[in-house]
Amino acid sequence: MSAAAPRSCASCDETGCAMHRRHGLDAAPPERIAWVLDDVWPEYASLVAAALRPQDQLLAPGLFGPRPARYGWPGAVKHAAGFATAKRHLAMRRVAKAPGGVRQLAYLAADRAVARALAREIDYRAGHLVLAQAWLPWLDEAGMLGGRSFDVLMSRYPFAEIHRRLDEAAAELGGSPTIADFRADPALVERETALLARARRIVTPHHDIAALFPEQAMRLAWHRPPPAAPAKGDRVAFLGPTIARQRPDLARALAASLDAPLVVFGAMLEAGNPWAGIAVERHAFGPDWLDGIGAILHPATLTGQPRRLLEAVAAGVTVYATPACGLDPADYLPLAAFGRGGAAQTGRAARAAA
Repeated sequence: MSAAAPRSCASCDETGCAMHRRHGLDAAPPERIAWVLDDVWPEYASLVAAALRPQDQLLAPGLFGPRPARYGWPGAVKHAAGFATAKRHLAMRRVAKAPGGVRQLAYLAADRAVARALAREIDYRAGHLVLAQAWLPWLDEAGMLGGRSFDVLMSRYPFAEIHRRLDEAAAELGGSPTIADFRADPALVERETALLARARRIVTPHHDIAALFPEQAMRLAWHRPPPAAPAKGDRVAFLGPTIARQRPDLARALAASLDAPLVVFGAMLEAGNPWAGIAVERHAFGPDWLDGIGAILHPATLTGQPRRLLEAVAAGVTVYATPACGLDPADYLPLAAFGRGGAAQTGRAARAAA
């Protein structure tokens, strides 16, 4: 005969005893939520500021408090997992110049260590979690999602969708050494897919990621930078970096008939010369990076945070992109519209022409 499970004031049904009153459990409190967060996105910071309640718990990594600044969330944050956080940042520096597949595997291993350290700090009374996507499979592995509901703050596409899109691009491109250089372990992909299906809400400002979860998505508004006033121009730019998943091949085809060289930002990471056949002019990002730019070509396979694109939209620059840019469809034009109404038209005029 098995022994009875141990009882506690938090689990027994006897509410009239002195111990129950001593611990202040006479009235059931509202459901406690544990927010288990990672990097600060302004959209998610606004959500926390608006929704965090006094009885909730707010956890994030950190080194001796909110350092680095990327973990500086609003509210009474408990910064934990200091040792794992330090190892995470050292690992990121160590693989900074390694191939993409090597970097991503190192990031996953570091995320797992931080998530498991954070798991030890989660309030046992929390019945619901709001958690960063990076921690999702690892908190499940640690047993933190059993019996709890949870929302997921998305920072990227799901692994399964990343694989699908990269495979599709690889089939179109052929021999790129970078397009398929990362694949997550199939068991990890399967676990994340199942957990995302279980989530109560998928929270994201990314329109294309939200579209993958029509029944669960809670779509936030992107934070827009203040409108800028760059020096007006009619140059066409490609944001880069020049790597296969950003599809420079598509940008090259679209820019073939330009009178001026295509302005190319970012590093040249793809082998060979992806810009063969057209004139390009290399520019660096800086405070005035939009000066002279009238349009941006952004055919990328995947985009996480489209901060540069949001800057461009705020400055009246026309963005030609695919839904993978993540912007509100009202803020960009499809790639096929490039050239139909004049490539150098900007802002509303170009959208109206298309």
